[in-house]
Amino acid sequence: MAQVVRAIPRGAVLSYSRVAVLAGIPGRARLVGKLLRHTGGPLPWWRVVRADRTLAEPVAEKQRRKLRAEGVSLKGARIPLAHVLAVGDARLLRALQKTRLRGRAPGRA
Repeated sequence: MAQVVRAIPRGAVLSYSRVAVLAGIPGRARLVGKLLRHTGGPLPWWRVVRADRTLAEPVAEKQRRKLRAEGVSLKGARIPLAHVLAVGDARLLRALQKTRLRGRAPGRA
């Protein structure tokens, strides 16, 4: 799951449910939220939003600031569709491939 979140490019977002699908745990969007809440380190958690493109309380204001810093502005309470990645987005797939290759043990293909 962390690999998927790290692969989301700056200025883009994915929903909790799409992160779950890409992480191989479809139907576990709430689990993604729980894991993000308890995972430390430099994970760009602010790039994961609700399926309706709104921000989650109680971190919505901090998330809004971080997204704005990456060029994502909200329209009302929602992230514009232009910033939401499709599961098959080429930028995302390239980043996922790079992250997965980095995570492999030496000598493995």
